[in-house]
Amino acid sequence: MIEQFRDFLRIFKRASKKGELDYVSDFHSTISESLLDELVEKKIDTNLIQIYSELSDGFHIKWFSDKEKGIGGNIHFMEMKHVLADQKGNLYDDQDIQMNDLIQYYKPFDLISETFSCGFLITPDFVSTSIYCHNSPDPETYDLDLDFAGYMEMAYEAKIFQYWPKVLLDIKANYESAETKAFKEHMPKIFEDFDWDSFVQKYESLRLSKKE
Repeated sequence: MIEQFRDFLRIFKRASKKGELDYVSDFHSTISESLLDELVEKKIDTNLIQIYSELSDGFHIKWFSDKEKGIGGNIHFMEMKHVLADQKGNLYDDQDIQMNDLIQYYKPFDLISETFSCGFLITPDFVSTSIYCHNSPDPETYDLDLDFAGYMEMAYEAKIFQYWPKVLLDIKANYESAETKAFKEHMPKIFEDFDWDSFVQKYESLRLSKKE
């Protein structure tokens, strides 16, 4: 997974050198042994552990094809101490739990925007295989129907284009939001090899519910 991730970064680096994109990235040192032991004990997805233990304890990648119009992409993995932190008072309160009991177990790791994130559900004795999305202040959590490997695969396919997980939720719901319309309009203009039908097929092939 690490080498695939590095290959993915090279796409933006090459495009940046050609002047096709503005690209910036920020990486940290790897996680501590104590945190690594905690992740293993909690049975966190091994692919996620590999990124944090071998690559970086959180990172941020951004690119823009048109900064003035806000056309670009973003992936922002938080430091693991923040991923595992209690989110009460931040993402939810007692009233939110009454509306969606799962929100208290939601642990975001990827900040897609200031309000939209993706993460796991982690209880004292269970970690969800599937990745979930959350859009503050809505207390609902939305199942992407992807494990972490599938999540990263679709991130690569989407070139981390803005709100790409929302596009997947739209595909799942057979709906076309403003985010999906923007994705379908701009992706082929920026990345010549992008094909919408192939993108949909890729997602469907990775969905956990289709493998059962």
